[in-house]
Amino acid sequence: MKTDAMVWVQRTVGAVFAVGVVALIGAIVGQVGQAEGLPPLPIFVGLLGIVTLILLSGACLALISLAISARRGADALRRLAGQGMAAPVAAPARVFSQPPLREVVAEPQPEPAPTRPARPVGRILVAER
Repeated sequence: MKTDAMVWVQRTVGAVFAVGVVALIGAIVGQVGQAEGLPPLPIFVGLLGIVTLILLSGACLALISLAISARRGADALRRLAGQGMAAPVAAPARVFSQPPLREVVAEPQPEPAPTRPARPVGRILVAER
């Protein structure tokens, strides 16, 4: 299977993310182990760093994945165009203009909806138990 540069960049981002998470967890454990009490600030900053790293790497991986998919789609379209199997192109539809009156009159009109039968006059509907 042929891999291109974008796939390697994606793998590198994933590896940097894994190394960063391990390094942050190691730093948190190291600071907690050296402290005499339970220091809240290093734990908070470490967790904030992990969350930031997760969000940034997730965004980078998503963008790279989109770029790879777009490139594969463009390659597939080029191959289809090279085969000469292009579909006939229809005239673009006029979106914001009204059709001419002759076309509207020529179209068959839909049948009107059936009317409901008249309700009997002498009866009153009452709920019974």
